[in-house]
Amino acid sequence: MFDFLLTQNSTPIIGWCASILGKVMQALYALFCMIGVENIGLCIIIFTLLIKLVLFPMALKQQKFSKLSTLMNPELQAIQKKYQGKRDNASMMKMQEETQAVYEKYGTSPTGSCLQMLIQMPILFSLYYIISNIPAYVPQVQEYYTPVSEVICDDYEYFGYFDEIVTEDKELKYDYVSNVVKDFEKTDGKNKKVIDVLARYSNKQWSDLEKSYNNMEKLVDELKSYSDSDWEKIAKKYKGDEKEKFNDFVEVIKDDEQSAELLKSYSDSIESIDSAKNKIMKIYAFGPINLTQSPMSTMGWAILIPLLSFLTQWYSTRLSFKNSEMPQDNPMASSMKMMTTIMPLFSLFIALSVPAGLGLYWAISGLFQIIQQLALNNYFKKVDVNDIIAKNVEKANKKKAKQGYVAKQVINAANTNTKSISNNVKVNGNKESVNKKGKIKSGSMAEKANMVKAFDERNK
Repeated sequence: MFDFLLTQNSTPIIGWCASILGKVMQALYALFCMIGVENIGLCIIIFTLLIKLVLFPMALKQQKFSKLSTLMNPELQAIQKKYQGKRDNASMMKMQEETQAVYEKYGTSPTGSCLQMLIQMPILFSLYYIISNIPAYVPQVQEYYTPVSEVICDDYEYFGYFDEIVTEDKELKYDYVSNVVKDFEKTDGKNKKVIDVLARYSNKQWSDLEKSYNNMEKLVDELKSYSDSDWEKIAKKYKGDEKEKFNDFVEVIKDDEQSAELLKSYSDSIESIDSAKNKIMKIYAFGPINLTQSPMSTMGWAILIPLLSFLTQWYSTRLSFKNSEMPQDNPMASSMKMMTTIMPLFSLFIALSVPAGLGLYWAISGLFQIIQQLALNNYFKKVDVNDIIAKNVEKANKKKAKQGYVAKQVINAANTNTKSISNNVKVNGNKESVNKKGKIKSGSMAEKANMVKAFDERNK
């Protein structure tokens, strides 16, 4: 028997984020229902804007780091050039010290905006799963699919037998019956997720499903004319319990009263399917666009969504590149410029093949990104970068002050370790560490111990 509940994402972190953010989508849909507006498109728009507003502080931090990087990069490159080709421990430690000093000068760290990106990534991935699987996270929408899924689960076994007979008998041409079976065998796993398939049904597929039930009366009438030898021929495919179930199916077809009841149930199923279809098409309608279908499959008004997604993504990436103020002679400049074209084109390609609801999310996200970038560009025109540096340094110093006791513990531990190394050298009279003139040999344990000790004293 089918498990007809739509599958939620169960991946650690991403699945957890999707579960939490799914509650937000559920609340939005319930709110719209209270005012008499049941529309997934509007929910996606408001949902996208809310998430983007929540992530705005992180975007601001990333932009600040980008500004500071423009100032830091020449200094960092100068340090790298200074120690180019030097791989000895002393040079490596000095290079590390000077690099760290540059970051401390600007009140930031090498990780920069990495933390913000790490936080955003699972959120963005979870949004993809929510919007592509609305019925899984919005119970009110799932309720529209449930009657249809129950009908299909109850009838699927009989549909399987009908499909076998239609395939066996070349004179029987009821493709719609076969389509029902094929559609619901697309899902993998032991338990087929019926709503997973229904949630991606196009108008044509809904019509085919209804036609499958409409064809039952004609198909049953034709099967009544089958002889016992015809049924025995087909029954050879089945063994054990399956054969007993098939024989029960044959008896239902042969018996007038039972076959009449079966056809009556199919007639009721058509009404359930038609009612659910009308409701689903209504809530997923965004003007003339059905958000459950991919623009490539319809090639109608839905094509506007991937185009809008492309244009917004392209313009927002150009604005972001412009804001970075990266010199044209920088090797990374050409790569970033190329990405401003490649990424939007990739977005266009993907948006053409996925449900239009996802494309709508990307388009609205890109539009928000443009507004956000224009606002940030205007903000940074009015703000002195020196003020940003001063605030960063002040914040970093406060953080260091709070963690001071930890730093002292580390220094003390380092000093203790240095002393133990030095004492070990003296006690054992290590010939490799000290030469005949009493000087410490380059690359020895004693030299390394002294280097660590000197570093610790400088940072006290």
